Amino acid sequence: MANKNLSSTPEAKPRTPRAPKQERSQARFESILKVALELIAARGYEAVSMREIAREAGMPIASLYLYFPTKLAIVQEVWQRYTSSVSERLQADLQLIIDPEGGGDAGLLIERLIDLMVEIQVSHPGFVEVWGCVAAAPELRELNQADTLATASMVAMAIRSAHPHVDPEQAEGLALVLCEGGSSVTKLALTLPAEQRQQRVQQLKRTLQFIYNSSLEAFARQV
Repeated sequence: MANKNLSSTPEAKPRTPRAPKQERSQARFESILKVALELIAARGYEAVSMREIAREAGMPIASLYLYFPTKLAIVQEVWQRYTSSVSERLQADLQLIIDPEGGGDAGLLIERLIDLMVEIQVSHPGFVEVWGCVAAAPELRELNQADTLATASMVAMAIRSAHPHVDPEQAEGLALVLCEGGSSVTKLALTLPAEQRQQRVQQLKRTLQFIYNSSLEAFARQV
């Protein structure tokens, strides 16, 4: 085969490799979430339209609907990511508590739960708006209830591991109180200025630890 004289042919322009279709699709998916959250954070859920999200994300409205059929579907994705992140990181902490050599205690898991909630909530623009949508939509409330029960189950397991004498039902009840109390107050704290937020979070931790320790003492007296 004869070699072509490159000097006599038009200079070949280097081709920019295109990302695989799946990778491009995921990038677009993430871009939609980012744009939607920024808009919701700035103007509120009700004020933002799907057409506006599509325009800001630089895509036709039809393409947006391929990823998210409704605006609520965007909120659902954000919420599921939040709950999955908290659950996965709590699971790692739980193993340290269950492990006899871990030296941990369920009380530490409670503090960790609060830290995770605050950390992830603060990292999401528009989280207060997202939470409002979750509380208002029946299908998302069911997801939230399931997540709350799953998180409480992990905390109850930690309580029982650290204190085997505690009745399973008492452990579950205490875990629910701690999880629901922590969740409600962290959402409130998120609406406060940063300096007040930290103060309320520390107050919450002290209160939950008091409830936890007082409950354990009461359970021990019943044995």
